[in-house]
Amino acid sequence: MSSPLPDQATQTIAVLAACFAQTLGKKDPEFAAAFEKNIQELYSRMRDNSYFPSETLQAVRLVGDLLKNH
Repeated sequence: MSSPLPDQATQTIAVLAACFAQTLGKKDPEFAAAFEKNIQELYSRMRDNSYFPSETLQAVRLVGDLLKNH
């Protein structure tokens, strides 16, 4: 069973974070790659920690997905 789609607030936060990272990446090309790497590492650590609610994990994963598809 797949997880439900992120709610509108989660999607909005993810889109804004991805846009912010992409904009900074235009000024500093190394930033976008480093940011994407950090997002993926953070997601992995958060996923292994039951403290974070699923909505938070969805937001972080969505940011990473949006940056990958850029």
